Amino acid sequence: MKNELKVGFFVLAGIIILGFSLFMLGDFSFEKRYPIRVVFDDVGGLANKSNVKLNGVEVGKIKDIWITDSKVIAEVLIKESVKIYKNSKFYIGSTSIIGSKFIQIEQGNPSSGVIKPGESVYAVTRKPLEEMITDVAENVNKLLKDLSSNGEFARNINDTVRNLREITANLNEIISSNSPKVDSISSKLDDTMTNVKELTAKLDSIVSKIEKGEGTIGTLLTDNKTKDDVKESISNIKDATKSLKDFVGKTSKIKTYWKWDFKYEPNAKESYNDVGLRINVNDNKYYYAGASNVLNIKNKPRGTSYELPNRIDAYIGWTYPVWEFYIGAIRSSGGFGLRYTPFYNDEFLGKFSLNAEANEFSRNRRIKGRRFNDARYDFGLTYQANKNLSGTIKITDVLEVKRLNISTRVLFEDKDIANLLGLVGGAGAGAMIK
Repeated sequence: MKNELKVGFFVLAGIIILGFSLFMLGDFSFEKRYPIRVVFDDVGGLANKSNVKLNGVEVGKIKDIWITDSKVIAEVLIKESVKIYKNSKFYIGSTSIIGSKFIQIEQGNPSSGVIKPGESVYAVTRKPLEEMITDVAENVNKLLKDLSSNGEFARNINDTVRNLREITANLNEIISSNSPKVDSISSKLDDTMTNVKELTAKLDSIVSKIEKGEGTIGTLLTDNKTKDDVKESISNIKDATKSLKDFVGKTSKIKTYWKWDFKYEPNAKESYNDVGLRINVNDNKYYYAGASNVLNIKNKPRGTSYELPNRIDAYIGWTYPVWEFYIGAIRSSGGFGLRYTPFYNDEFLGKFSLNAEANEFSRNRRIKGRRFNDARYDFGLTYQANKNLSGTIKITDVLEVKRLNISTRVLFEDKDIANLLGLVGGAGAGAMIK
C-alpha cells in the first residue's frame, strides 16, 4: 500500500472520530423534538444546554436563553413522545446546593389540554436555594445579635421566663398548702398496701389448709360446695388486690413536664409563646394541654403576621425513638403532627429530626385583609441539643403565605404534679379495695 493511501486512511479516520466527538459533546440527537418557550423573571444562573425534567425524568434540553425587555426567555426542546399539559408548573430546580441547575416541570391535569409546539408558558418564581439559606443565616445572625445586646427579643424571653417562674411559684404554693392532704393520702395508701400484703399471706395459708383438710377450718369445710364457695371468695379477694397493685404500678410511671416554645417570625418581626403541660402516662403515650401564640399585649406590631393569637392546644400523642405522632386540637383547630428521625442511631445526625404538622383543613376565613382557603401545612427541621432543650427552623403555611419561623423549646420535669396525680389515683383505687 502506498504511503499516500495510508495517510489518506488515517486522515479519514481522524475526521470520523472528530465528527463523532463533536456529535457527542454537542449532545445532538436524531429523536424528533418540539420547541416550547418558558418565560422567567430571573433564571438564577440557569445555563444554556441544561436539562429539562418532567417529574424528575429528563425529557428535553434548553436550546437557547435570551433577554426580552424585563423577562428572560428559555427555548427548550421536548421529546416528541412527551405531552405536557397547560396547567403544569415550570420552575428552576437544582441537583444540590452547589450543583447544576435545570428546568423542573410538575405535570398538570390532562383536562387542561396539551401545550402545543411553539407556545409560551410562564414559570413559577421561586427563591433560589442559596438565597433562602442566606436569608436564614442573616435572620439567625440578627437573632444572635439581639440576644447578645439584650434587645427586644431577649427582653421578651426574660418576661416569659419571669411569667413561668410566677406560674411555678403559684403551683408550688398550691401543692404546699395541700401537702397535709397529700401526706394523709400517702399514709393511707401505704397502710392499705401493707394490709393487702398481710391479707394475701393469710389467704394463701387458709387455702393451703383447706386443700389439705387440716385444722379447724379443714374439719368444718367437709361439704364440697361450702369449700368451693370459700375458695372462690378468697380468689376474688386476691384478684382485687392484684388489680390494686397493677394500678399503683401504672400511676408510678406518670411523668409531667412543663413545655415552653418561644417562636420568632422574622418577616413580621413578632414573637409568640406556646406554654403547656405534658403528661406522660407511660414511655410511649402522652397527653398535652396548653395555650399557643400567646402575645405580649404591650408590644406594638411592626409587620404583618397571619398567626391567630391566643389559641388552645389539646391533643394525645405517641412517641418512639424514631418517630412521634399526635392528633387533636392544634391552635384551636383539629389536626395532627408527625416527627421523624431518619438517622436515630448516629451520634450526631441522630440529633436532627424532620417534622410536619397539618390542621385547619376546612379553612375559609379572611385574616388581615387576605382570604385563606387552603389547609395549613408546616414543615421544619429540629435540632435536639439535649433532653430539655431543642431548636427548630420551619416554613409555615406553605400553601398560603410561606413564612420562616425560628423557635426554641424548653422542657422541664415537674415531679410534684406527677406525685400528686399518682397519689390521688392510687388512693382512690385503695379506697375502692377497702
